[in-house]
Amino acid sequence: MLIKKSCTKTAVAAILLLTALPQGHAADTLLWQLGKADDNSNEFGDYRRADPEKVTLPSGSTSIENCNEISKGLKASLNPSMEIGYTLPAVPEHGAMFSFKLLHAPKGGSQMGVFSNGNMAGLIQLWGTEGTSSPYHWKKTYRLYIPAEFLLAGANVLRLSAPRPIWSDASVDPHMWWEWDFIRLEALSAPAREPVHGSVSYLGTTMKNSANDFNVNDDTLHVAPLAFKWAGIAFSGNTIRADFWYDVSGSQPRRLEYLQLLRDLNMSVIVDHLSGSHYKLAPDGKMTAKTRGDLAAFFAKYGQLFQWYEIGNEPCMFGGGYNETMELANVINEIKPRHVKTTAPGWAYGGGKGTPKNWDADVVKRRTVEALCQATNGHSYGFSYADNKGGSFVENLATFEGVKDGWPKEYVNTETGTNNWHSEENGPRYASTQPNAQAFDRILRAHLAVVDRTMQHAAIFDDFGLFKAPSPWSAPMTLSAFPGTKGQDTRLKTYRRLALAYATHGAPLPYTVLNKDALAGKLVYFRALDTASLPGLPGSAGTADKILLNFVNFENSPQTLKIKVKLPISAVYSGELFGPGESYSEARVEVKELKADPYLELSADLGAGGSVQYILSTPAPRRPYSPLGLNAIPGEKQIALEWSGSAGATSYAVERALKEEGPYTRISGTLKETHYSDENLENRAAYFYRVLAANDTGESSVSEPVNAPAGK
Repeated sequence: MLIKKSCTKTAVAAILLLTALPQGHAADTLLWQLGKADDNSNEFGDYRRADPEKVTLPSGSTSIENCNEISKGLKASLNPSMEIGYTLPAVPEHGAMFSFKLLHAPKGGSQMGVFSNGNMAGLIQLWGTEGTSSPYHWKKTYRLYIPAEFLLAGANVLRLSAPRPIWSDASVDPHMWWEWDFIRLEALSAPAREPVHGSVSYLGTTMKNSANDFNVNDDTLHVAPLAFKWAGIAFSGNTIRADFWYDVSGSQPRRLEYLQLLRDLNMSVIVDHLSGSHYKLAPDGKMTAKTRGDLAAFFAKYGQLFQWYEIGNEPCMFGGGYNETMELANVINEIKPRHVKTTAPGWAYGGGKGTPKNWDADVVKRRTVEALCQATNGHSYGFSYADNKGGSFVENLATFEGVKDGWPKEYVNTETGTNNWHSEENGPRYASTQPNAQAFDRILRAHLAVVDRTMQHAAIFDDFGLFKAPSPWSAPMTLSAFPGTKGQDTRLKTYRRLALAYATHGAPLPYTVLNKDALAGKLVYFRALDTASLPGLPGSAGTADKILLNFVNFENSPQTLKIKVKLPISAVYSGELFGPGESYSEARVEVKELKADPYLELSADLGAGGSVQYILSTPAPRRPYSPLGLNAIPGEKQIALEWSGSAGATSYAVERALKEEGPYTRISGTLKETHYSDENLENRAAYFYRVLAANDTGESSVSEPVNAPAGK
């Protein structure tokens, strides 16, 4: 029951009457909410000068809809922080989910720091269209996982802040603001499978041997795993762009082995292959039988090892016909495996080529292509994502005629980045002690705010790259970071900081910060993950079994972070540590004999903007996580079931019931595959299913149930 109260004002703070629900409430139960979910901020007041702006929530209700004494957001130059005090009669067993809906923000990109009882819970990246000519606002609900260890029985304080970008000063404060629709805290009813950090975001790149080739050879196989682990993107489902173009196969003798390598690193793949510039339509306007056959052969050989197919690259930059692109999308949708998503071209929104010329600058033509695609795209460099003409975010908002709460489908960006020319000095002209490094930081943070999957242009690509190529290639350990501009941070250092904070995935591991008082108010973040919880990759079924322990410093001064983390089992762990260093051999340290009982205490000295990652191997078998992605597909007197594989599982079992609450009966034998067909059913009757995974150690918990009626 939601009880409306009015906000009353005090001399220094807005005080609201609001309570938290007791322990034992229903799934994801509302603890408290400020504002109405009505797509406007009218119930809030204007920004008021206070630091912090204090909001107190004593017992009284679960929702406050009239909040005219509370600011409608934060603005670094007026109210750079807000402290929300509330009470919990008991700590939610599985932690909480903080969320708010963004209504408007500036194009330069803001960020919201979130602290729970003095512990840094996250730094949510934001973006908006203020400062552009777009008639649309970027709107999205952002979420943040707050561990149970950060909550208290009794009085709690949630602190929100509007910190500056890492290398900026007070002159940027007027540009750091946002407006919200509501703020909410909910208790989780089950263990989190992902510590959501604003959004569930993925980072990736493209592996090239240089800026002038598309080689996929033995050198690629030797260097790619080193580069991806050092960059912080391995073992988390992050996405690699594979440039398997139709006309370069002769220089790519190791395509299959490369895709298998990526699967084994638990990395998803988007491929480039045929585009609108590679073929001509037959007189009837259709793809020729030969081209169609070549495409079918490509899918037959590689289709189980990638998840997205990009139907072109900057078609009006490099040439490519509109009609050819439309026909390619139609054919791909006919022949592709169901798990592959047809992805829009890497839009460049013009460029002087294409047939008709500059057709991808035409929003109507883009919409017709997008109607055939399951994922959108859009390239950007420097600050172009926010350009009024040709800016990927602004143009895509026009394509979709605005958004209500994020994009209507997955946004897979296949190129973004900066080179040594891009700088705050030739972009937004914000003051910065590291203007080139800040430009790269800014574009990546904007993409973390807006895009689902972002690929930095290329790992090795002259001054756009993260790395300098090994010298010689036969010595991959000589891989090094591409130098920063004028002694500033390297792109690799910036990329790693953001990858470790936002683009590593798995079930969160419990931890406490041992030097919490020394880090009070500091943007120093820890992320501990069990990647065995990740579902198998679509198609390839790639899984991971690593423990990732990430230490991240968002401060522009050195910091030390000391933690105590609970690992999945008591054992001696081993693996790798990646820390500071300009070469792979400097940055990587072999880790041996880390003893966990199952608690482990670690300390990391972090330089300004620095990060450290432990990649640990699970030393002994353990029960698998419950399968995810269970899907029920009705058929005539049958229902087909499919699900994603679980790391470490050797078999699966299916259970069925006539009601969601059960009782459930096991209907399958021991299954080795991730699919099952339940036959001889009664049409139009509803059936409920759940699935579990098993290995020699035992069975997982059951999956979330799904239901479907038999019959077509």
